[in-house]
Amino acid sequence: MKEDSNSKTSRFIDNGDGTVTDQLHGHMWMKSDSWNELGRLITWHESQNYVRQMNEKKFAGYDNWHIPTASEAKLLFDGDVTNIDMEGAEVHLDPVFAQHGGFTTWTSETRGAKAAMGYDLRSAYEFWLAKENDGFPSAVRLVRTPPRNTTAQGTSRFVNNGDGTVTDHELGIMWKADDSYLDLDKWVSWTEAKAYLDDLKKRHFAGYTDWRMPTRKEAQSIYDPSRPVTDKYGDVVYLAEGFPPGAGLTTWTKTLSKSDKSVVMRFHYYNGDFKWHKMGLRSHGVRPVRDIPNKDAVDQ
Repeated sequence: MKEDSNSKTSRFIDNGDGTVTDQLHGHMWMKSDSWNELGRLITWHESQNYVRQMNEKKFAGYDNWHIPTASEAKLLFDGDVTNIDMEGAEVHLDPVFAQHGGFTTWTSETRGAKAAMGYDLRSAYEFWLAKENDGFPSAVRLVRTPPRNTTAQGTSRFVNNGDGTVTDHELGIMWKADDSYLDLDKWVSWTEAKAYLDDLKKRHFAGYTDWRMPTRKEAQSIYDPSRPVTDKYGDVVYLAEGFPPGAGLTTWTKTLSKSDKSVVMRFHYYNGDFKWHKMGLRSHGVRPVRDIPNKDAVDQ
């Protein structure tokens, strides 16, 4: 007898309060999506209002729900399980989630001011739609990530030092609290980002001369989906505790391609993704960081 595809042990737990926890990745999802709640599909702009309303009323006791990044949305798709969507068709979403919801969700991935990415849970593909397009709207399924503000010892991980720097006590590094975009009010190429860092070192910013570009993993470490703040243009980016709003959407990193020396990794704080870009491209900015020597760590 063929085993029911939905009989395997689920990684998702129904919390009994309208939320579902992904035990593998640490995310908490709303059990229902916007179609379940509103009975209609919504534009990307309406999805922004929807998440704002859920946070204002503290759904399930939380006010840090967000529209999923593309990477988070893709974690929902599981080809071995099925659920039933709004049209009665099969959708590859764990059956712990509410039935008869949308088969797509908006994501936070955008292309400038016009387009946003949606993700289809019937067949695992991403698509792009105009944000204001009423003809081809989508549902949205909101998610939250528990804050990463404490170390393994239970102390505050990120501490704003009050001198324009933020210390990460878990990784043992110190960040400039704002980025080059806040400082310069312009985008910079990778080479211009290096010049900006050289200037910080010459000026002994915050008393230090060893500022550098972050690695991709370091840049990713201060991306915190539980803490939305606004960027330079009022759009949402996600930064760890202690970092001010108003910065750029991205940062250059020191992670170079091994196969093409003309491209370098850039991390995106609006959706948690990272991509290769040409060094000559003028990105939003760079986030300076430095290693904390043992003596500094003792003095902190």
